[in-house]
Amino acid sequence: MATTTSNSVSSTKLTLAQSPPKKQKSEKAAIVQKKDDVELALEKAVFGDLNGFGKGLEEVVEYQAYSQDEDDDIEPEFDVVDITRGDENKDTEVSFENLQDDELFIVDGVGEAYVSESKATDKTIASTVDDNESVAWIDSDDEQLTVSLTSTDRLKKLRATEIDDIISGKEYTWRLRSQFQRIYPAPDWAKVSRLKRRSESDNDDSSSASDVEVEDEEERLLATDPLKTLLQRSGSLTKRSKSKALQPSIIDISRLRDVNHDSPSPSAIQSLSFHSSLPLLLSAGYDRTLRIYNTDGKVNQLATSLHIRSSPIQTAQFHPDGRRVFAGGRRRHFYIWDLESGEVEKISRMYGHEQHQRSMERFKISPCGRFVGLIGSGGWINLLDANSGQWISGAKIEGGQIADFVWERDGSSITIANSAGEAWLWSTSERRFVSRWADYGGIGITALSSCDRWCALGSQSGIINVYDKTKVEDDQPKFNCSLDQLVTSISDMHFSHDGQILAFASRAKKDAFRLAHLPSGTIFKNWPTSGTPLGKVTSFAFSSGSDLLATGNEGGKIRLFKLNHYA
Repeated sequence: MATTTSNSVSSTKLTLAQSPPKKQKSEKAAIVQKKDDVELALEKAVFGDLNGFGKGLEEVVEYQAYSQDEDDDIEPEFDVVDITRGDENKDTEVSFENLQDDELFIVDGVGEAYVSESKATDKTIASTVDDNESVAWIDSDDEQLTVSLTSTDRLKKLRATEIDDIISGKEYTWRLRSQFQRIYPAPDWAKVSRLKRRSESDNDDSSSASDVEVEDEEERLLATDPLKTLLQRSGSLTKRSKSKALQPSIIDISRLRDVNHDSPSPSAIQSLSFHSSLPLLLSAGYDRTLRIYNTDGKVNQLATSLHIRSSPIQTAQFHPDGRRVFAGGRRRHFYIWDLESGEVEKISRMYGHEQHQRSMERFKISPCGRFVGLIGSGGWINLLDANSGQWISGAKIEGGQIADFVWERDGSSITIANSAGEAWLWSTSERRFVSRWADYGGIGITALSSCDRWCALGSQSGIINVYDKTKVEDDQPKFNCSLDQLVTSISDMHFSHDGQILAFASRAKKDAFRLAHLPSGTIFKNWPTSGTPLGKVTSFAFSSGSDLLATGNEGGKIRLFKLNHYA
């Protein structure tokens, strides 16, 4: 067995030694075919060679030298670099071995022709602005400002020359304007026909005649192209109808972004009030925070806020002057927040009438801004001075507690309603009641609203009676209509600024909010819909022009709607 194994191994080694060696890859790589004449000629035509590059430069230099000799009087557009070396008196061959890169190439920069053209353009634009336009605003800091044109790539485009760097702010303004005019020239329709060609000759008659012809030609061209005439005007292209009457049954309303979309209130919205002249909305609730939003309809950014630690807020209202905010809760005092100085003043000056004013949570500021009316206990209405906060006078009604009251537009009188359905008119100048009338079938009055023409009273049953104050029957306002669309207690009512819309709500039921048209007494049937996310409306308000309507609910969200009829 041992002999057999050794023989087999030796035969195997002999076989491996006799096998031919493998060819190496290096031998194959060493064999390279030489390029023929055709391939060399093609390579030279495509890529070129060093000799051809040098010969091309010689031709350029000879051509420039020849052009300079032929046109000595003409100033060259670019500077030609002398690349010759050796004795100046002898004709030497051009040598490129020791030349620098800046001598081999010519930088195609901004020449004097462009500089002169740019300056001429700037002068033309400057004269045009000075003659035909008045500058709307001038910044005095521009004269002291310096700008580096090499600091950023964008400013490098404003350079007149390659070495141009530091310029003044006034020069920077003119260069920006000239660049804009070159890129975006004024269209034909924006050019007003003020061109007058005046001849330099002494003949004034011929000059005036040519001016008249030019003006007539411009007017004729504008008459034949009405589009240019239309685009030259900046006024409104549409005319609104003189009639401001709102159509009944259907209202044009659109929803905007929620006022507090980014941060809803942690408690229910108890009070909403719009600023008299600015797009600002005031909100308040039991979270003891006053918030003022900028109601632009898109972002509705929070402008400012004030946290009152000692009092949950039931009522908050802008003063008619727009500089102060009045806020009160279930306390014997209320607060005046000065928006200009940021100071907060605490008011509790009743001077012997504290027994009739246990809480200052329900108050209303007169439209004239002189008085603040507070609902007291035992049928009392107390009047305070809006500036000093001192008690001025008081009025007491008979027959139950005060349900609500409302100021007349001029602040000369107050309409007060009790829960039994009776209404009184109290004069602030005479300090006495001037009239008294009863609601038509009204029992359990909960809300009252009034405007120049209408007066509405809402009850616990959800029925609202509307009266026309301009017409009198049986010594009381004439009954106009009754609204019975809601079946729960009316919590709040407001008229639009022109009295064509009456909005009313009930916080006892979800989506219990309606808009009624007056004088027809019909409900707008297209809004709100089943998809309008109103919730339980706890407060709402119209803007000063009634173009915006804000509603607050128990969830702490403030919905914003746009009434397009008033926009």
